[in-house]
Amino acid sequence: MKRHPIATTLCLLALTFHSSADTFLMKDGTKYEGKIVHEDATSYLLEVQTKIKSIKDERKVAKADVVKIERETPAQNDFAAISGLLPVPDLQPADEYAKRMRIVEKYLAEHRMTAKSKDAEKILATLKAEAAEIAAGAMKLDGKIISSGDYRTNQYDIDAHLQEAKIRKLVKEAKLLPALRAFTEFSYDFRNTAAYNDLFPFMNQLIGAYLAEAAANLASFDARVKKRKAGLQRQGAEDRRNTELAIQAETIEIDRTFKAEKEAKQIWVTAHPFSREALEDAVTSGKQEQMRLASRTELTADGGKAYRDAMTLIQAKGDSADAKPSIIGAIDAAKKAQVPQRYLTILEKAVPGGVAPPPTE
Repeated sequence: MKRHPIATTLCLLALTFHSSADTFLMKDGTKYEGKIVHEDATSYLLEVQTKIKSIKDERKVAKADVVKIERETPAQNDFAAISGLLPVPDLQPADEYAKRMRIVEKYLAEHRMTAKSKDAEKILATLKAEAAEIAAGAMKLDGKIISSGDYRTNQYDIDAHLQEAKIRKLVKEAKLLPALRAFTEFSYDFRNTAAYNDLFPFMNQLIGAYLAEAAANLASFDARVKKRKAGLQRQGAEDRRNTELAIQAETIEIDRTFKAEKEAKQIWVTAHPFSREALEDAVTSGKQEQMRLASRTELTADGGKAYRDAMTLIQAKGDSADAKPSIIGAIDAAKKAQVPQRYLTILEKAVPGGVAPPPTE
């Protein structure tokens, strides 16, 4: 199965440890974590962390009010950086674990026998344990390690969750058109899964917003074209000629994109604000797709469970001739739950000797 790791590394190999911060204990019980930026005979000027990590503030405190200063050691300071290496995000490849392990190993080499070294060793042990399972074919999903055997048993359900995560990531990255296209495909392949049930309300709202924007652009199309023409008339001759050439090139590219998308039978076309044809198509096709999705009722047959039940039965009794009728029945139940044919084929191929086709009348 092709994986699509989620990019969350943030340049781990170039990770630099943050500057040290001491703890200042005040007479009234208040604690300030920060560093001294200026000091005089009676007070400290501290740079302290606010609730927003990217923002720091300065606070002046009287030395007489300071009960104790707990100095942060370099080991404690560096440990604060490596403590963020866990948990490892979902769907990370083995080399991502290797990067994180090298950072912890570097810390241990520089800070052996310190107060935080045992905690660092636990982090390293967790990374190594997960890395070994990933290397053996496992994956991490929803914060849990899924073995290759568990994946085989729950492949349909897990693939649905993987696609759900991919679509949510596209939306988060503001890649709305790819997200809509992926969701349409998702709705055909995984419509009877818990992942689809979870994703549908969110995507339904997104579809409505996308259609509303396309409809608004269509309604204002003539005014927008008129405004652009008026702007051209106000330009000098050379600037107007250059702008007209740029508009002409853009129009050719818009038309080419629209034609290619229609030839590829894309439901969701690029709704360019200066293409009436594309806007009209986006609104019409989008409304039809919205109606199709709305006609889908709540989950009545759990395809993930049907697939899992069939595969579990095959794994337990697949080599038993007596179990063949029940296995065929389980595969038929998966078919009725609208599990796609490619997953039914996986089930059929998992049966020793295969599944005989139904007799022809």
